[in-house]
Amino acid sequence: MKEFLNWSIGRLNQAGIDSPRMEAEVLFAGALKLCREEIYRRPDRILTEPEKAIICDFVDRRVLREPVAYIIERKEFWSLDFKITPDVLIPRPETETLIETLLLLNSKNPDKLPLRLLEIGTGSGAIAVVAAQEIPGCRVTATDYFLGALAVARLNAENHVVADKIDFVKSDIFLDLPIVLYDCIVSNPPYIQTSSLNKLMADVINFEPRSALDGGNDGLSFYKRIIPEALGYLKKGGTVVLEIGETQAKAVTRLFAQEGQYKEIKVIQDYSGYDRVVSARKKIYG
Repeated sequence: MKEFLNWSIGRLNQAGIDSPRMEAEVLFAGALKLCREEIYRRPDRILTEPEKAIICDFVDRRVLREPVAYIIERKEFWSLDFKITPDVLIPRPETETLIETLLLLNSKNPDKLPLRLLEIGTGSGAIAVVAAQEIPGCRVTATDYFLGALAVARLNAENHVVADKIDFVKSDIFLDLPIVLYDCIVSNPPYIQTSSLNKLMADVINFEPRSALDGGNDGLSFYKRIIPEALGYLKKGGTVVLEIGETQAKAVTRLFAQEGQYKEIKVIQDYSGYDRVVSARKKIYG
């Protein structure tokens, strides 16, 4: 196995893949259904021909820049493993800032009432699943326009034993939702300008769903819908929590402010120091 691992590392390195050793280890572990550490605990293990074929396929796909998460069909988020397919955007570490913001807001709930949460554009279901796990009594409605994404999200909810706490709904943002008032509305919407899509890495633009990336001409198309329409679905004092691109804080806070019905508009940075989340609370009066 050690020789085959070294061959894989060399192949990825020649193809210009960053961190070829780490990626080879992840591909090996995914192909053999092992943890990465076990690869080195059993370096002399003899690989079967079918195992070699799977590893070669995985390496070939990565050389063509297919994301590792799609190849091994999983991605870690919030220390949980999520099923991933090309139907959904791959969860990013910076999105954990949105989760942390949501949990902090809930911790400030003086009455500790069960939280009714709406997620717009659930994708893999990572945000909905973590919320259902981390917030006691939380009831989640998770929407997506695409049935393939909803199927993946349902599977992840089942795998993490929270399917009974999440309602999955096909909806174009709020269009197909009944009028129900929520304590919190969260979303990580598409926010990349259409003109900038071709500047993305090949791993992203050639493989991840364009619908999960394209935020329109100014990157703000979804914010311009979510922010005003959310008012009809929020309880008084309810909160909207949105992930943003690192240069969009000023534009998104302006969208909240111009509605005149939000207060406590805040920008939260991720661990790299970039603006990553904007939150705002619906006014109780006015």
